[in-house]
Amino acid sequence: MVAGLPAAFGIATLAFVGTNIDNVVVATAMVATAPPHKAHRIAAGQVIGFCTIVIVAVATAIALFDVPTRAIGLLGLVPLIIGLRALIALRHRAGHERAARRAVGSGLISAALVTIAAGGDNLAVYIPLFRADRGDSRIVTAIVFVAAEALVTWFILWAGRHPKSRSLTTRIGAIAAPLLYCIIGVVVLISADTFSFL
Repeated sequence: MVAGLPAAFGIATLAFVGTNIDNVVVATAMVATAPPHKAHRIAAGQVIGFCTIVIVAVATAIALFDVPTRAIGLLGLVPLIIGLRALIALRHRAGHERAARRAVGSGLISAALVTIAAGGDNLAVYIPLFRADRGDSRIVTAIVFVAAEALVTWFILWAGRHPKSRSLTTRIGAIAAPLLYCIIGVVVLISADTFSFL
């Protein structure tokens, strides 16, 4: 069992990195475009969203309940709808950044929902991972996820509040954030082959 722990650590690390790049990009963009006093709420929402994904994955793995990947991909509709709503708000109020920010959202709940919605690929990886893990390996995986999430949250706050990030998002944030949401939604739908399910 001890010999298997380094392998469990490596697999958990790769699983986390491979499935959370999109979440990091989205959360960082949300922090950069939001008022400074909302940064910690967005980071907290991202953590809550990620923890929800992990809890669902563990519960599903323990219950030996199979969730079709194409059904999980339906979560991609959430960021897609949020992004489209923001783009429509921009079109109707040309140059109005506040309209887009209101449509995208910049608080704890919106950050949590987007993290969960963008986590379709996370569930597709985490469920079989936790199902294959046993005993100590599950504990190692959980520890890796917690530690990695703490590092990611710190990075999101640092990068999102960096002057260069805020300067860039001031110039392009009104259109970039909604487009990013749409891209994330489409990627989740395509990677899960959900279009054939609709």
